[in-house]
Amino acid sequence: MSTEYSIKKVAKLFNISTNKIRFYEEKGLLSPKRNLENEYRKFNSQDIIKLQAILLYRSIGIPIDQIKELINNNNKMNFLNHFNNQWQVVNNEIQRLNVIRESLEEVLDNIYESKTNEITTDFLEIVEKGNKINNIKDNWKDKWDFNEWARRYDVFIKEDKGNLNIYKNYEFILEDVYNKAINTEHIAKNILEIGVGTGNLASKFLNKDINIIGIDQSREMLAVAKEKFPRLKVRLGEFLKIPYSDKYFDVIVSTYAFHHLNNQEKCIAIVEMLRVLKDNGKIVIGDLMFRDGKEEQDVLKNLDSREIEIIKDEYYSHIDFLEKEFIKYNRKLNYTKIDNLNYIIEVK
Repeated sequence: MSTEYSIKKVAKLFNISTNKIRFYEEKGLLSPKRNLENEYRKFNSQDIIKLQAILLYRSIGIPIDQIKELINNNNKMNFLNHFNNQWQVVNNEIQRLNVIRESLEEVLDNIYESKTNEITTDFLEIVEKGNKINNIKDNWKDKWDFNEWARRYDVFIKEDKGNLNIYKNYEFILEDVYNKAINTEHIAKNILEIGVGTGNLASKFLNKDINIIGIDQSREMLAVAKEKFPRLKVRLGEFLKIPYSDKYFDVIVSTYAFHHLNNQEKCIAIVEMLRVLKDNGKIVIGDLMFRDGKEEQDVLKNLDSREIEIIKDEYYSHIDFLEKEFIKYNRKLNYTKIDNLNYIIEVK
């Protein structure tokens, strides 16, 4: 005979109010049986398990309507979708609060260091700067639709259609980025790949049993990477919002992703990468770049209008610009030219 619980016993069991249980019932999350004589609720063991799940979902901030869908649709893809949604919400909020905290720290330092008792409005500029950073982080858009591209990405790379031959040295670049990443004085225990895509670079580390985490803003790219390489740990994330704590990684790698950021976004991405990188860590990026504006013009003048349009649709880096940005943080950039459009940079 199954054990049945009254609403008061259930409330006591979970240390919550009876009103909270009634609320979940009103929202359609719980449906305990009723005593035919007095209409009292009778909770069985399945109701208890369901309530425990509801409380756990609420504890990590999942909204009521999503909890209802999780309960009613108990399959892997549904769970991945909802938990990824919540992961993104939490990461976005952490990123927002981190910028606010940094702004407050700068304001406090200015106040403490002020020589007078009068407070100027300089701190408003600091707050405005922080708001601008958060606005840029929140408004990056994937105008290239990588979710739609994910299932045919590997074929596209191999075919490398068009006269630009952007990917003609794709395999070489991946191999060189890998070799530069593992060529460190210290053992690289934690490696991060930003823009992991379908996992082609990450697989080189996995093949040597090197711990690597791949982040990408495209859920479909992550799904493909996970299908190809089940041992690969993947997370939603991007250059502007790396979902890890300070000084977490020994090495950061990326290929064919940095050019999806404009210069403002690149500056924020550099700060974000250095935030999660250990003091003695390094960054290795293989990507579409030019040495400077002059080299870009020299390349463009030999292309037709369609090829120029393809390049202008992206944000190819200028290495001299990146050098100036990294030197602000006492980091030195070395670079290797691979072909007319591709470079590998190494930042220590």
